[in-house]
Amino acid sequence: MGRLFIMFISYLCMMIFSVSATIFPFNGHTTTSVADSYTILAFPSKYVFYVVALIYISILYWFYKQWQLVRKQNMTFSFAQTSLFTIGMFLQMAWVYYWFDESFIISCVLIVLSALCITAFYLLMPTKNTWAARIPISLFLSWLMIVVMLNIAIILVYYRWDGFGLSQPLWSVILLTGFVAIVMHIRFHHYDPYFPLVFIWVYVGIAVHNNFEELLVTTAALFLSGVFVTGIIFMRKKVKTT
Repeated sequence: MGRLFIMFISYLCMMIFSVSATIFPFNGHTTTSVADSYTILAFPSKYVFYVVALIYISILYWFYKQWQLVRKQNMTFSFAQTSLFTIGMFLQMAWVYYWFDESFIISCVLIVLSALCITAFYLLMPTKNTWAARIPISLFLSWLMIVVMLNIAIILVYYRWDGFGLSQPLWSVILLTGFVAIVMHIRFHHYDPYFPLVFIWVYVGIAVHNNFEELLVTTAALFLSGVFVTGIIFMRKKVKTT
């Protein structure tokens, strides 16, 4: 029970901190308004971020179900699981601070480390695709991957990266495509049809944000959304449940 309580408190702190940063301005900015200061083609429309509220609520439900399991079955989390989850939460809070400071490279390192911690936690979980098992964690990890992608996108714009003579639209497409490989790996090798759902939501939002003004990015985002849908429907490899 003690380890679950530690995880819950760390999550609650992260959630309150992140929601406050989104709603209440700090130094005249909110989390999203920092990104609005730059023209980022791989950034979704504002409505996309409402999904975060649903993900946060699903995690609260997940904690409730874990509490029930602890009481009824004397189930407990390992030291490694507790440490990974808790560290991941505090890294996210640190990410928010450096994001506001526009120290985008530091913030990117922090959110990548947080995503790695939650990935390791995800891999240590039972592979049952239920809301009481790993679905909320899967959606949460998927959103973290999105934040990593957006952080990389803003770095490319902030430092005016035009490496190899490629344009910003082409770099945006490369970035969007690169994350498809990560998502499809998790979908296939860990039989997780829920992980791509957040990416579909965000990629469609990217297409809406560009509104066909950047035809290459819009077309790529919609096409890759179709790839995710195809992967959900037709990828059938299963792993042994625990």
